Amino acid sequence: MRCSSQINPKGGSFWPALRWVVFIGLLAPGLSAAQQAEPSSQPNQTSALSSSVSPISAQARVNAKRSATVSVETAGRIETLNVREGEAFEAGEVLVELACRVEQARLKKVRASQEEAIQIRDANEQLADTRSVGALELALSRVRVEAAAAELAVVMAQVEQCIVRAPFDGVVARLHKRQAEHIRVGEPMADLIDGTALEVEFLAPSKWLEWLEPGAPFVLHLNELPIQLSGELRGIGVRVDPVSRMVRLKGDLMGDLDKVVPGMSGDVRFEAVQ
Repeated sequence: MRCSSQINPKGGSFWPALRWVVFIGLLAPGLSAAQQAEPSSQPNQTSALSSSVSPISAQARVNAKRSATVSVETAGRIETLNVREGEAFEAGEVLVELACRVEQARLKKVRASQEEAIQIRDANEQLADTRSVGALELALSRVRVEAAAAELAVVMAQVEQCIVRAPFDGVVARLHKRQAEHIRVGEPMADLIDGTALEVEFLAPSKWLEWLEPGAPFVLHLNELPIQLSGELRGIGVRVDPVSRMVRLKGDLMGDLDKVVPGMSGDVRFEAVQ
């Protein structure tokens, strides 16, 4: 009893201090565990946010819906070149004429032969009314007229091969040959494009097929011009590349396309997709 009475007056603050030491000791493991768990939860939260964001843009190229590289069906020398690079033309217009004097001379001969066959047939038909010609001779004269007509069609087709006509309305993008030059069969003569009907073509990840549908709106931001063009998705490729896992897409452009030409590129953005 004496000892306790001496300790309490001098060490009255000892027991409260001891309680705080014990409380802090019990609380410290929980705080350290929370501090260790907090950094590990941040990467998970970041990865979850990044996985929820879907890419909605791709690099695209502007193409002409109608384009062609025309050539000749028969070899020869270019006699007449009716267009130049950058000039417009209409469908059916004669672009190039080859020197086909041999074919044209053969055409005249065949036409003369056809006329002769027709005259003989008509004469035999008149003689047949008076029974002055045999049935066989009359039948052969009629057959010769049909044969002459078939031969004429062949020669006319050969002469037509000496002429290159425009397959559609458009513009000459490039001439591969010049007047008086010789050209072989299948050799490129000129590149033609229709600049009035344009489209965009681009590659997109195959995962886009989950939400992409024909008619989906997009905006094309051109690299060459400070303008934006609206468009609609028209075609979705029927095959996915197994290596790159990309699919080919095509879309129609709308609005003012006066300054837009094939070959331009830009960024296609499906801004309506969230």
